[in-house]
Amino acid sequence: MKQLFLNFLTLLTLATSACTKNNSSDDPGPGTSIPSNVKGKWAFGGSFSLNDFENYDGSYGGKAFEQGMVFYFKPNGKYELYVINAATSYNCRTEAFTFNTGNVTFNESEGTFTIRPLSGTMRGYYSCAPSKNFKRDAHADELKTQKYYYVIRKNSQGETVMNISTTPSVNDGADFDFDPSE
Repeated sequence: MKQLFLNFLTLLTLATSACTKNNSSDDPGPGTSIPSNVKGKWAFGGSFSLNDFENYDGSYGGKAFEQGMVFYFKPNGKYELYVINAATSYNCRTEAFTFNTGNVTFNESEGTFTIRPLSGTMRGYYSCAPSKNFKRDAHADELKTQKYYYVIRKNSQGETVMNISTTPSVNDGADFDFDPSE
């Protein structure tokens, strides 16, 4: 479990870190049609907390650390990516939200997809330092082309999941649940 968490954290860091834009072309190109078995929203609703957090008055304050990631693959070759990281420490809550959208290309024979962000939003929230809160457009160097590996499979409960990784090894990835509401 610890290794899975570390691998997912690596995936999350790659997806949300500031990187240089792919200079091979200024035009990210069109997306491709989305395979029918991956259309829709896939969510990793992971949270990692050794304990829950209680406020000073004894009320429940939430988990000490939470994270989540959603890929939304649209039929027209577009995608949306949502990433949330949150931590509570000493009654202070820190949250980081990342959103980007653009084109996606699937290579079913390789089991890969590549996202090419066109725009995005970054938001930071600090309950104990509200003057530091921000919401801004993603900078060009934060919108980078990223290749992911994926496998559609059944988890131990028999549910269909998409394992997504930045390496070819399925053991390095995280299982994303399908959201049937789409």
